[in-house]
Amino acid sequence: MVKEMCYKLNKSSMLYKRLMSKHLERLNITYAQLMVLRVIDAEEGITAKEILMQMDTDKATLSGVISRLERDNYIYRVKNDKDGRVRNIYVSEGSEELCSEVNILEQTCINTLVEGISDEDAQNFLRVLDLFIENQVRKIEKGIPEL
Repeated sequence: MVKEMCYKLNKSSMLYKRLMSKHLERLNITYAQLMVLRVIDAEEGITAKEILMQMDTDKATLSGVISRLERDNYIYRVKNDKDGRVRNIYVSEGSEELCSEVNILEQTCINTLVEGISDEDAQNFLRVLDLFIENQVRKIEKGIPEL
């Protein structure tokens, strides 16, 4: 049963990314760019290293995403006052319209996904997912025994 849960969670996540990516194409932004932009928007002045710690991606991929976001004027980087090697990243004014359009697209996708699901079922699903995630985090923090 747990194996099937993991499979279906992964498949659902992949399908959601694919659905959002199709919608995002017309805005000329990728799903990965959107996720990074959201992290930066939530924490103005964040560094690339801090983004890496929050997201499940590698340094090379993140570097490319940040470069494209900067090239397209969605973000800008400023040299850190304390450490000249570090750049703090900020959302530019030009990304406000994009974020607004993306929020509308995302809400449309979400509405499609939850058709036929009651609020109570959705709340129970979220509760179970939270427990599922907590159990995994706890296991990772304890250390995974070798097989």
